[in-house]
Amino acid sequence: MKHIFVFLIAVTFFGCSSPESKNAELLEPVAFATTLKADPSIILLDVRTSEELKDGYIGGALNLDFNSPDFKNSLEKLDHSKSYFVYCASGKRSGKAKDIMKEMGFQQITAMEGGLHAWTAAGLPLNKP
Repeated sequence: MKHIFVFLIAVTFFGCSSPESKNAELLEPVAFATTLKADPSIILLDVRTSEELKDGYIGGALNLDFNSPDFKNSLEKLDHSKSYFVYCASGKRSGKAKDIMKEMGFQQITAMEGGLHAWTAAGLPLNKP
């Protein structure tokens, strides 16, 4: 019984790390923006189409169109050891991109919960082309 209690304490302690960590897999927009601003080594990926970029984008983002046939080839050219923050319009494509990147061996990928829709709803700024 004592071992079960210790196990549960360990799982709770190690499983509940801070969501602001750049190792988190999903962050809400304000935490995403705050962490991104605090760590200039993070590479920001916008996985929307070039048409969607016309509506605005987060400054400093590298655009890799998730729907492009060359998407995986473009990812392969990136440094797998770097930290990446990924976003799209609603969070669906960025979640899939995060999963693909993990399968490809990327170690630190974080997607933004709710995508740019949630970003703008939180009052965060966009750059316009």
